Amino acid sequence: MKRLILFFVTSLLIILTLPRAVVRPAAAQGKTGLVLAHYYAWYDPNAFAAGKTPFKNPNPYFSTDRATIQRQVDQARAAGIDGFVQAWYGPDSSQQTEPNFRTLLEVAGGSGFKAAVTFEPVSAWMGNNEVRASALSTLLATHAQHPAYLRMDGKPVIFFWANWALSVADWEAIRNTADPNRNSIWIAEGGALKYLSVFDGMYLYNIAWSPDPAGINIRWGGETRGAAGTYGGTKYWVATAMPGFNDSLLGRGSNTIVRDRGDGAYFRSSFSGAAQSGADLIVITSFNEWAEGSHIEPSQEFGDFYLNLARELITTYKGGGIPAAAPLPPASGGGSSGGSGGQPAAVVSQQQGPTNTPFPTRTPIPTATARPDGRIIHVVEPGDTLISIAIRYSVDLQDLYQFNNLGPNSLLSIGQEITIGLDQKIVAGTATAAARQGPPATGTPAVLQNYPNTTIREEDGAIIYLVREGNTLIEIALIYGVDMPDIFSWNQLNENSLISINQPIIVGYVPTPKPEAVGGSADLPQEAPTATPSPSPTATASATATAPPPTPTAPATAVSALPTAPAPTAEPLPVAAAGSSQTTSRFLSVLFIIVGALALAGAGLIYLGRRV
Repeated sequence: MKRLILFFVTSLLIILTLPRAVVRPAAAQGKTGLVLAHYYAWYDPNAFAAGKTPFKNPNPYFSTDRATIQRQVDQARAAGIDGFVQAWYGPDSSQQTEPNFRTLLEVAGGSGFKAAVTFEPVSAWMGNNEVRASALSTLLATHAQHPAYLRMDGKPVIFFWANWALSVADWEAIRNTADPNRNSIWIAEGGALKYLSVFDGMYLYNIAWSPDPAGINIRWGGETRGAAGTYGGTKYWVATAMPGFNDSLLGRGSNTIVRDRGDGAYFRSSFSGAAQSGADLIVITSFNEWAEGSHIEPSQEFGDFYLNLARELITTYKGGGIPAAAPLPPASGGGSSGGSGGQPAAVVSQQQGPTNTPFPTRTPIPTATARPDGRIIHVVEPGDTLISIAIRYSVDLQDLYQFNNLGPNSLLSIGQEITIGLDQKIVAGTATAAARQGPPATGTPAVLQNYPNTTIREEDGAIIYLVREGNTLIEIALIYGVDMPDIFSWNQLNENSLISINQPIIVGYVPTPKPEAVGGSADLPQEAPTATPSPSPTATASATATAPPPTPTAPATAVSALPTAPAPTAEPLPVAAAGSSQTTSRFLSVLFIIVGALALAGAGLIYLGRRV
């Protein structure tokens, strides 16, 4: 019996000392802690000539020079930067971004550095969606397989610029061709959250329009995270840090942005907000975009100051801290300001929102003229293309096609009038207002007064517009302030439907009194509809779970502005759950011990019984 007791106790002690399987929480997605920088590989000494860059490069270089790329990678690594995100025009080697990116990957691979591309879909080498899809397929099959290519959660990361120049449907088709199994991570640019139905995350390339760069990073981090509730899946947030900005030499008219550096204050504040925003990645705009004056590469005016400041900020961030923000220089006025190299203080364009966010009725720059019917017209100038006009006015390229009955292969002529949107002040009293308010007690409904081509059908109160020469469905929807899905539904049409002159189009309904409900299910409370994004090209805010980007107060002749939502708070970093999963783990561990002890005890009894 003593031997039996000794065997049982020994077995129990052995089991208790065995290593136990511990159920650990899965690592949070994203949250890499990496800091990258936008990088440009299209420079030659002529690009640094007088009058072409706001600051002077002490050593003008060729971006094709391998030694130059090696030097830039070494400088970035010394500052704590983990990789470059290079603008890329596709796999055609006739343009230098392709061979230069190959060299960058080779240099990065030998330096412990990372590289990714910013895909530019509206370059001269991207003529249509088939070419775009083919370029992305090639990227994923070649460069993205290189050991130095940037990966997050095991997938190669692709940044996009000007994705807003194409529609969501275009990108859906492109991705279904290039990446049907979603084996890569696509990061969209700008503040149009609707693109997150196709893309996996968002970044704001340029935040220099904002006098509060820290708050912008925190707000848009929250907007992007919140979009996951609408579109599903993980939505990655890539925060932006900038030293300053000056594109005054690029001829962008009132879209020019000059943001004073303030002896590093803007860089400190933007980086601080990026660190607070719970970003999956932080990207500095930029390492060497000299033409826009956002570089941290050494210059005559600043020397190594911004590389050294980057190292200070990044060291604090990677050590788990939040770099302190700094008081910013005033956002108005002129003259020189500390640290600006004699540049004026910030002169910000009217576009007070994330750059390149496409809204067809956004405030136009002064060269566009509003006509009596509300159409905002751009008169074609030498060198204009439909793509350049779309980018200039931040209009979806597909919307521009539909506004003007044009297509990707359409040719423009100097002096041609191009409709880029509508001035909502001029088209006040639309069919929407008429439908909501009904006809006035006396006189003609406002919609009939403003648009003689409009009538109201007596039998059902339908507001009818007769198509004029040159009209498109999207133009009619904009004129009357209604959504395209409503136009399609009311008229049994779809996005491929053609319309003809004098065709009647229903653009709304004058409401008729409804009988009061008496009892029955009509009195039951109705469940609120689920928020879904609207495909409407109008400037009306989409019904998403997040707020639209901030917009300025419109001047007297400008298009009406979108509502501005309060800035969201920073999303907290994920914390390992301490609830049911851990309780279950403990219970299973104890159960494992008890069962093992009993099994060994039973085996011991059998063994001893046989011996006896």
